[in-house]
Amino acid sequence: MKCAQFRTALSARLDGEPSGLPGTRLDKHLVRCPGCREWRERAERLRGQVWAIAADGPSPDWSARLLTRLGEEGPVGHAPPSGRAEER
Repeated sequence: MKCAQFRTALSARLDGEPSGLPGTRLDKHLVRCPGCREWRERAERLRGQVWAIAADGPSPDWSARLLTRLGEEGPVGHAPPSGRAEER
């Protein structure tokens, strides 16, 4: 098995999803593979940074821009604002 497959399993594990591998197999690989250990450490740091930023939620400016765009374009898969479906 290649490191890319172990890293996919590690990513799933970090997200609380099923890794697709027995935990002991993944742990044994981490013991033997410094590259995957480093990858896991970087992924854990990044995850922590993302969670810290996301805890505050989007900025008011970002929210306003999103709402403006939704008003202009409408939700995907819905009829245009006129209430009529576009003719093709």
